[in-house]
Amino acid sequence: MIKFFRKIRQNLLAKGKAVQYLKYAVGEIILVVIGILIALQINNWNEQRKDNAKEQAILKRLKKEFIANKEQLLEKIESRNDINKKCVRLLTLYNEPEKAELDSIILYFGSIIPTTFDPIQNDLVRSGNIEIVKSEELKQLLINWSTDVVQLREVEQMFLRYWETQFSNYTNEIGIQRDFGYSFWQKATSSMLEVTEIRNPIPGKSTIAEVSKEALLSDARLEGIITWSLNLNSFTNQESQTLLKRIDYILEVITAEIKE
Repeated sequence: MIKFFRKIRQNLLAKGKAVQYLKYAVGEIILVVIGILIALQINNWNEQRKDNAKEQAILKRLKKEFIANKEQLLEKIESRNDINKKCVRLLTLYNEPEKAELDSIILYFGSIIPTTFDPIQNDLVRSGNIEIVKSEELKQLLINWSTDVVQLREVEQMFLRYWETQFSNYTNEIGIQRDFGYSFWQKATSSMLEVTEIRNPIPGKSTIAEVSKEALLSDARLEGIITWSLNLNSFTNQESQTLLKRIDYILEVITAEIKE
């Protein structure tokens, strides 16, 4: 093709047709420029197609991650709801001690164990790949996600610290930790769904502890610890519900951006 154009130019010069030569040269330049622009456009289309494919892959991965995060958060909410029910039951027994049984009291006490949310955290913001996402709203939601999780973890840590410094220490002081542990493993099958049968590692309850139900249900400090555990878990679940709504909205935005 280049030889063909060169031959045309040579013929025009040989015949002294300078004006025609100039017109032809200009036309050839225009054709070259058009060719370059077309090549650039094709390259841009290809790059755009690659970016679109990468964005869709990221969106689908994000959807799976946030669905998993939602499932985990719902499990944590349910676990804390169970703790709260046990706390309410214990406080009710403080008001009606004649209806209490020592084994039930110990079982309820042993159920008050902290649970924390540990979501899948994507690295889009840190890696810079977030710029591939076209939706500005989704970008902002993903940027804010880490902050939202931190807020929930802060209130979770409040109960965890309280449980370690107050609840666990005090129950150890009054000598019922072994019975706590035994009761925990007795009910572990229901909280560990992947296991059908669990052997209790603790070989029975304590034979040296001399704690009666009357002593437990007349202990104002223990009553206060249970009450504060109920307060902290209730507050944490309120924060969890807020985060749950955020996850639902993020999933809604992601789904709208996915091209099936």
